[in-house]
Amino acid sequence: MLEKIEKNMIFDAHFHYFHCKKLGIFDFPTGWRGISCAHSREEWEVQKAAPSSVLQAYGMHPQNAGYENINESADFLEDLAKNKEIIAIGEAGFDYFSEEFRTYKKEQEEIWNIQLDLALKYELPLVVHCRKANEKLFEYSKKLSKIREVLFHSFMGTPIEGKSLLNKGINAYFSFGKQVFNNNKKVISCIKELPHERILAETDAPYQFLKGEKFTRPDEILKVVEEIRKLQCK
Repeated sequence: MLEKIEKNMIFDAHFHYFHCKKLGIFDFPTGWRGISCAHSREEWEVQKAAPSSVLQAYGMHPQNAGYENINESADFLEDLAKNKEIIAIGEAGFDYFSEEFRTYKKEQEEIWNIQLDLALKYELPLVVHCRKANEKLFEYSKKLSKIREVLFHSFMGTPIEGKSLLNKGINAYFSFGKQVFNNNKKVISCIKELPHERILAETDAPYQFLKGEKFTRPDEILKVVEEIRKLQCK
């Protein structure tokens, strides 16, 4: 899927259609395509009716691990995969950003393994969410290397970590959003130093907004793409 993205295609590697629609901000540029991740049945019911330019993904988000009905969610996800209703699984991963999230490390690991297994079983790409837990990516690098494609959304590792993931045989892609406007040194270094064909733009719309903003619009992918191109040319 990701290797087939045309060089000049306006592509958003990660956003949330349900939440954009809820806010009334779902105007997309001409020729646009994007991967939207849903994380509940309510979100899925709205997302599945989106235009064909919205590429469908569904996952068990690590931030929901503390109150997710794991068995029901896993069965629902497998049905979507089995029936070829999704083109990727995710977001899946680890989030140790807050004390509350860290309380549910065990549950996060459980739903992570379920999704890894489903991605392998149905030969689907995996969209990874990881905050303050990069060590877990390396712990699972052998298994990740067997997955068709792995998109590390809003990657917050260093260029050395990114290269190491690639060197471990993972068919990895790294996407970045509005962090490119915050002079985030790790993000800028990754964009400059990692193989350009492995770098993708995202909005995470309506989230990942800058100071003074209330949300991010999907059409802001144009600004992100342009800034990434500038950084890669420096």
